Amino acid sequence: MEKPGNTVGYLESKPVRILSDAPLVREADFGFDAYVKTISGLIANKENNTPLVIGVYGKWGSGKTTLMENIRTELVRGAEAGVGKDSPFRICKPVWFQAWKYKNEDEILAALIREIFISMEQAGFFTRCRAKIEEVIKGLNQTKLTAGLIKKIGGVSTGEFFKSLDYKNKLGFYDIFQTFFDDFLWTYLSWRPKTGKFEQWDDTKGALVVFIDDLDRCPGTRIVDVLETVKLFMDKKGCVFVIGADNEIIIKALRDTYKDDAPGFMDKIVQVHFNLPRIQDADFRPLVERVIGASNEGVEILHPFIVRALDSNPRRVKRLLNDFSLMKGLVSVKQLNIEEKDLLVWNILEKGFPDFYALLKREDEGPRSLAVLHDVIDRQKKQDSLFQVSPEKTKEKENRVANHLTGFAKDRSLLEILDEFRPRPFVLRQLSTLSEIVEPSDAGAPKEKTRTVPGEDSENMTFIPSGEFIYQNGEKRTIDKDYEIGIYPVTNKDYERFIRAGGYRDEAFWDSESLAWRSYKKAGLPKNWEDPDYNDPEQPVTGVSHHEARAYAAWLTAGAGEKYEYRLPTEEEWERAARGDKGNEYPWGDKFDPYCCNHRRSDIGKPSRVTVYPNGISPYGCYDMAGNVWEWTGFLYDKDRDYCTLRGGAFTSDIVDCRCAAHFINLDYRGGNLGFRCVRVRR
Repeated sequence: MEKPGNTVGYLESKPVRILSDAPLVREADFGFDAYVKTISGLIANKENNTPLVIGVYGKWGSGKTTLMENIRTELVRGAEAGVGKDSPFRICKPVWFQAWKYKNEDEILAALIREIFISMEQAGFFTRCRAKIEEVIKGLNQTKLTAGLIKKIGGVSTGEFFKSLDYKNKLGFYDIFQTFFDDFLWTYLSWRPKTGKFEQWDDTKGALVVFIDDLDRCPGTRIVDVLETVKLFMDKKGCVFVIGADNEIIIKALRDTYKDDAPGFMDKIVQVHFNLPRIQDADFRPLVERVIGASNEGVEILHPFIVRALDSNPRRVKRLLNDFSLMKGLVSVKQLNIEEKDLLVWNILEKGFPDFYALLKREDEGPRSLAVLHDVIDRQKKQDSLFQVSPEKTKEKENRVANHLTGFAKDRSLLEILDEFRPRPFVLRQLSTLSEIVEPSDAGAPKEKTRTVPGEDSENMTFIPSGEFIYQNGEKRTIDKDYEIGIYPVTNKDYERFIRAGGYRDEAFWDSESLAWRSYKKAGLPKNWEDPDYNDPEQPVTGVSHHEARAYAAWLTAGAGEKYEYRLPTEEEWERAARGDKGNEYPWGDKFDPYCCNHRRSDIGKPSRVTVYPNGISPYGCYDMAGNVWEWTGFLYDKDRDYCTLRGGAFTSDIVDCRCAAHFINLDYRGGNLGFRCVRVRR
């Protein structure tokens, strides 16, 4: 196998398709086509007098910006297509203004004027109509301020002009702004100056349309400043404002200033209110199919669940699809056996049902909770009235469900999705591992989960059901009882708790043979406990004998009360966890991959941390079941000589000993290449 760097890996993988959080420019994506045509038609209609303010209202991520962008695009298309003399529509020239970038009313007005001039500049107005502009200027009673602006316009650098004015001069500029802007706007929209002093602007010929996006991103006082700025334009013909915001946030900000008059203030400013409707399932389909595809029948059935679970919020849907696409790419590259349908449901649960998702990720409760709810679903199906049972039956059903699951058992939407989600337990573990890559971390919250008392380390166990599997050289074996096994070998950090709890001193954790061994060896710590090459907290504990490993398991059992028993795995339990049910040669597949485990040719020369080989996890989600350290099992190979078997190979092992079927035999050995992991079973 070639080492990384010799090939360009991504060229051999499937492209990962994601959606930008930028506004979508195709109105058909959310079924916005009708809204775009209606609102842009309203703005361009000659019979609708200006000034005009339109409010586009919706919650965060509901598609306000997408709608406004598409309205702007539609108006640009109309202007480019040209409007004839007999057309019912006027030419509209849009300006996009993000008010949240600016600090106060004075700066907001200056920035708005600047954005208007920049739009004129980008339209070629200053270069193509220089003579007309000069006619406007000649008609003005010029001051030093207007002369300065004229000079900047001539150099097509309006931004510098506004930055150069101090506060006093800006006030003076705003005093003469009215006349200047009226004449300037006249010239821009009609592409000719006034023919006489008393000639009035005819807004049927054109309109300047200012889009103010994300007004609700502003602090409360700045929202008021923006709206006060808009009021300055309320007597100017030819001006249209389209304001996008969450109306509840706007009213709340206005109440701080205008108290009970806040709704009335908005009514005076806004003439047209448009509350963005809830997007229908079918209108999301083009967006979903762009990422997932339209031909996957197993995934196709989940399209409506995506939208409903995320409350028809476009931004949340896009983020779900992006996470799904990234995880799909990882599944392909890592060659994991996870179906797309399960991958998509996992993302739906994470985004739409976070409480159940958190439960599902718990190794002790997740598989069992899912099985309980599947039982609820299947019983209801047998009654031939899925999700619609009588109150008596519902009460009977709830009595069979654990208290912490009753709320989930009543959630029809959740049950409908779970009916499509029936993964194997090891797939749940793989999904959980993958999801940690794309989940946003909570700011300031520690990611690591700690165990405070023995027996509560449930997050680091993986569930394996009873059933048949391939053992050793093709032999079929059956394990009759469900069990859980450690995802990682026991680490130094784990084992230190046993030491600090007096595990070596408390005879309750040692059987008679082990007590005799402990006394003979005078064992009070693992053999390599003080060696810096072996005592990193995340390295597997090494230098422990079979006796010490069993004492550690007995200590865990004592802390678990009557619920669980901890012990070393049998050879069958260990091997099934390592190679899966189909009998992989190595945990990751049938071909040895030197980059999937710590072995002799890795040249590391010591145990590695237990999490550094995610590409080498087993089908049931276990790390380090090939290489790193040999692991004790509970199988007594020779009763007369008290020999037990070790499995999995170590950092000192060749390829042949890293096979899932490989083992060797010992008991008193306490080498630096030997550790263990535990199994947990219900009592």
